[in-house]
Amino acid sequence: MICFLQELPTDSGFFELGSDPDSSCAPDNPVRWKLFFASKHRSVVRVVVLGDIGQPVYHVGDEAMTHAVVDELRARGVSDIVLLSRDPEQSTRIFGTESVKTLEFPWPPHRRETYLREIRAVLAGDMTALPAEDQVHALIETLKTCDGVVIAGGGNMTSPYGWLLYERAAVGAIANALGKPLVISGQTVGPVLTGPDYDTVVELFRSATLTSVREQTSWDLMRNAGVPAGLTLDDASFFEVDHALPAALELDQVTYKPRADRPFLVATFAPGTGAMDRDAFNQRIAEVLDRIADAGNLDVVMIPHMSHPGQADIDIETHQDIRRRMTTENVMVCGQLSAEESASLTMQAEVVVASRYHPVVFALSSGVPCLGIAVDYYGEVRIGGALANWGLGHTMRSLRHLATPEFDAFVDQFWASRGDIRSYLKQMSPAQGDFQRAWWDFVVETLKGSRPEAPVLVSPEPAFLELASGEHPAVAQLTANNELHIGHQSVELFGLTNLLEDTRGSLGAMEAVRDGLNQVTSALAATESEGHHLRIERDHLQEKLQLLESSLLVRACRKLRLLPR
Repeated sequence: MICFLQELPTDSGFFELGSDPDSSCAPDNPVRWKLFFASKHRSVVRVVVLGDIGQPVYHVGDEAMTHAVVDELRARGVSDIVLLSRDPEQSTRIFGTESVKTLEFPWPPHRRETYLREIRAVLAGDMTALPAEDQVHALIETLKTCDGVVIAGGGNMTSPYGWLLYERAAVGAIANALGKPLVISGQTVGPVLTGPDYDTVVELFRSATLTSVREQTSWDLMRNAGVPAGLTLDDASFFEVDHALPAALELDQVTYKPRADRPFLVATFAPGTGAMDRDAFNQRIAEVLDRIADAGNLDVVMIPHMSHPGQADIDIETHQDIRRRMTTENVMVCGQLSAEESASLTMQAEVVVASRYHPVVFALSSGVPCLGIAVDYYGEVRIGGALANWGLGHTMRSLRHLATPEFDAFVDQFWASRGDIRSYLKQMSPAQGDFQRAWWDFVVETLKGSRPEAPVLVSPEPAFLELASGEHPAVAQLTANNELHIGHQSVELFGLTNLLEDTRGSLGAMEAVRDGLNQVTSALAATESEGHHLRIERDHLQEKLQLLESSLLVRACRKLRLLPR
């Protein structure tokens, strides 16, 4: 029998030590000490967790955030966890939990808006709003069995990824309808949100019991909407991995084995290059990586965060192109690694250079200096926000910097400051870790029925101001506004294009129905014409019959009873 000793209130409902005759761990004076039997008397909580997992494309960041949620819940005694996944079998194998199919929303804006309205109608009692075989009914039954719902962190609450936003809105609506506590953790909100999507986000956050966003920009957006959201670090901050253990899921055998005598640089780049020509961007990145690797005599380890397992596409293809442009020889392009192995290697690096978000998150919480390069405003919000949470937001660089000759001087200065940056991050880490652990305590308290107030991270004062950009803030804001405007127009055009396609489809269907009706009408007309001719013939025959019956021959035959009268 396993037992834990804890001083508890006398009305806690647990047994006093010594009251169980089989107890062998009671102290000499058990006055207020009670026995907590883990197997029999522990409060069981069953939690449904929604993360963007089980996709055909493996995404290190999304998988890592879900890993972090599962780990943090388990560390606080919540072991009955159900994951919502695109591929439940794969997720069960990776996470060791129960997994079920999540909702899949259509991509076009008007279709996802319609589907969400139909789901809400079902939740309001209109069972005719969706067919009995619709996917939502199974999910409702799953959520009925749980005590609470957690929406794991991510950058999905934005119009360009609206189908994921509406998936979360639907799960939140179901939880709310069933009276289940809903926790929304570590989100980026926007920055591109159309009118309907903005309303959907606000309604989702207002319906939740506890919420947090992961950067100041998102927090300001929620505060301006009158929504009380917390501000925390990304869910995968302080993601705990055992460097000595193999990956939980071996996706590809091409990996890097660190050596104590050989420092290395971790680089991760997505295919997206924003407004910059891809060849020009990849060439510039190759020059930057060469510059740092040569200065520190470093291996360069290129770790993809997105690809189809078994295929050298997306990040891997980008890394291969950058590698071809580099002059440094000691470069390894890794295959798709698991979230654990990717995080582990990143945390052991001498320095990290990335256009993706989660290499920066892994680096910051493990004290690794990182150079975050954003290719668009969405990237600036996320990467800049993650760095700002550690007092380093001004060290983020964008395409506006990358294209200038002064960027080489900045890279040299960044490399020269790496030791001080590492020491600074290590000094910051305990307080940041305590704050994030407190957040997870609040999460579990909420799932068990409490209503704690969401914590708000106080961003530290900017450090290493010599690394700040010389760009005037007004210029950066103007560029951001331009990108937001273009982003909104792109989403609206996407929606209108699909609406036009649907309208054309509906028009085509109506035209087909019209053609069918015309055929029926023609057939009826033909039938009517044929009926008219038949009536004329009938009348003609009746006239002949009357003449025949009046004839002398017929009358004679009837008298002779040769014909019936």
